[in-house]
Amino acid sequence: MTNPPSAQPPLGACPGQADAARGGSDSAGSDSAGPYSAGWHRLHPLTPVVRAGTRLLSLIVVLAGIAILRQGQDKGQLFTDLFVIALALSGGFISWLVTRWQVADGVLRIETGLIRRDSRRFPLTQIQAIDVVQTGIARVLGLAELQLRVAGSDSSGGRLACLRLADAEALRRELLAGSASAARSAVIGPASVPPAAMPAEIGTAPVPERKLFRTQPGRLAVAIVLSRAGAIAAAVVAVVVVVLALTGSTAAIASFFPALLGMAAVVWRQFNSEYGTRIAAVPDGLQLRSGLIQTTAETIRPGRVQGVRLVEPMIWRLFGWCRLEVDVAGPKERRENRSEGRRLRAVIPVGTRSEAEQMLGELLGSRPDPASRPPRQVRFKAPLQYHNLGWGGDDHYVVAARGRVCRKTTWVPLEKVQSFRWVQGPVQRRLGLASVLLDVAGRRVRADVEDRSAREAGDLLTRLPALARSARARLG
Repeated sequence: MTNPPSAQPPLGACPGQADAARGGSDSAGSDSAGPYSAGWHRLHPLTPVVRAGTRLLSLIVVLAGIAILRQGQDKGQLFTDLFVIALALSGGFISWLVTRWQVADGVLRIETGLIRRDSRRFPLTQIQAIDVVQTGIARVLGLAELQLRVAGSDSSGGRLACLRLADAEALRRELLAGSASAARSAVIGPASVPPAAMPAEIGTAPVPERKLFRTQPGRLAVAIVLSRAGAIAAAVVAVVVVVLALTGSTAAIASFFPALLGMAAVVWRQFNSEYGTRIAAVPDGLQLRSGLIQTTAETIRPGRVQGVRLVEPMIWRLFGWCRLEVDVAGPKERRENRSEGRRLRAVIPVGTRSEAEQMLGELLGSRPDPASRPPRQVRFKAPLQYHNLGWGGDDHYVVAARGRVCRKTTWVPLEKVQSFRWVQGPVQRRLGLASVLLDVAGRRVRADVEDRSAREAGDLLTRLPALARSARARLG
């Protein structure tokens, strides 16, 4: 692997570290040699400002309010209040001061903590993906946050916030290169990896990306209004208008304010996160960039897709629109982020069916259709869902379709399936039906083969595990 030009030393490195970085790292077992592999580094000094985020505006309002209320009164109390607020803000500076990170021997190390030291190790071979996230304040300051996706770990630990945007993107490329080379060395041995086969590192000419999709803002806004969240928000607004018209008093609608604020937050969060979604094919997978105020750049690497789901709401079908979502192997969400963690990543927040078909080809390759229809007796058990039920499969994927009003079609790679279950409820037993449930890590996406004849379900329970074993064997 070639080292980048030495004109610019690594971020946060002292002169001795810069010399070590320019000399490279040839130690055995260090597949992540690069400009960030020598010594410990610190985050950007403006990190406390970015972490404060929108709280800064609230603090300014509090300070202005204190100044107004304390006019003509004891100024010593004002200084005391300002000291307490400054003390609270100093926590972010202390956190920055005691946080450091390093890339060495194929491991990203992050250490933090003043009284209780927290040292975390992230082997590059276990990294599923690395996202570059910019909040509004970070964009103004030219900073970004790196978020590591490591299967089974807490998403709060694998964060480097914040670095200069250029440094964050460069470090991301280095970590992904180290991850790929370390994984390849683990399979075929380090001596068998030719330099030409290694991923491109920092300083090499970037490979042109192939643009695949871009979300239209107007279509996204209309689609959100016509979605479930938009319908609930419209219903709450309608109730508020009716109550206000009948009573003529704003006090009567005070109890609706929390619901209005909650729905507004939900709609805004979705619009802000999915605005300007752009997808391009790059050497290490599919790159997604999205966001209005807070932007996110992430890459879906080959082999990390746990499942793909095509969503077609009834109203959207009138316009020929659909939504394509993916479940990518990644970290467990923190408790406060669980509601977000249950949502899949929308590679196409709203698009035409032809755009979805093209993206499915990029994500899946071979793509079976849910052409197998359910038995006639399913009409008595699920009359509204009967016409949308179906399943299909081949040697690589299982696909299942379901839904009453909103049709959902889900593809799951067989090598990702962890277990199969045969389920038969009392109504199904009466009608001679059964279902085969497929369990995938994370359980955010499922491809359950529902309401088949008991004989067909038993046959599937025998054939599908064998196909899954064969799919895993092909991956080595």
